[in-house]
Amino acid sequence: MKRIIESGIKIVDRIIGGFPIPSLVSVTVDPLATPELIVYGMCEYYVPNFKDRSLVEVETNTLGRNLKVLKIDDLKNLRNAKVCVEFCHDFDKVLELRRLAYDNELVILLVVLKGYYDDRELAKIHFVSDGVMLIESEKVGDRFVFKFAIPKMIGGYTIPNYVRFKTERSVLEIDTSRDIV
Repeated sequence: MKRIIESGIKIVDRIIGGFPIPSLVSVTVDPLATPELIVYGMCEYYVPNFKDRSLVEVETNTLGRNLKVLKIDDLKNLRNAKVCVEFCHDFDKVLELRRLAYDNELVILLVVLKGYYDDRELAKIHFVSDGVMLIESEKVGDRFVFKFAIPKMIGGYTIPNYVRFKTERSVLEIDTSRDIV
């Protein structure tokens, strides 16, 4: 079993202990699910590609998160860290980031926008990733339900069932209700 580092999300750490070091974890996010609440909490460093650097800094300050915003080339100098990378590259970059994670003892959380890649590209990304985390939204009646799962984690434990969460004033809360719709 690989060494484990806390994910930064209490419910994840309580269930699986955290993420294996080193690893590349693809985090497929539905933008409607307010994934920033989870993603920003899981990393020490953040590499934006879709969002502007200043926007990430404003969002993290608003959410009370303390992380450093980097450029992709800065990753080569990091060791033993958790890094989120907004992914907007080709498949070869996934392989390069996985090698970097292993060479530098990093946990790289590859933030992949749901719907941005076709199913074949997303399947390739998931296949070569050590872990897969899904953050999704679902319209139920007249409201949205937010949920996450970790169906794949090589060298660690999984969360095969979805965990529902809700947001109150930009704070992540686990939804323990079992509404039947």
